[in-house]
Amino acid sequence: MAKVLKFKDVNSDVEHRMKEFEKIRVKFKADVKKAEAKKATAGKEGKGLLKSISEFFSDSPKTPAQPNSKK
Repeated sequence: MAKVLKFKDVNSDVEHRMKEFEKIRVKFKADVKKAEAKKATAGKEGKGLLKSISEFFSDSPKTPAQPNSKK
C-alpha cells in the first residue's frame, strides 16, 4: 500500500530541509572565506624542492671571495 502524506507533513519536511541546506551553505561560504584569507596571508607560494636546490647552486656567493695570500 502506498503511504499517503498530508500536505502539512510534506511542507514541514521541505521547510526543515531548506533550513538544513541554508546552514550548510552558510558554513561552506565561511570555509571558502577562511581559505581565501589563509592564501592571502600566506604570501608568495612555495617554490618547490627542485627549484630551491637549483637556485641555491646557481646563486653567486653573497660575500666576496678572499684571495689566498701567502707571506
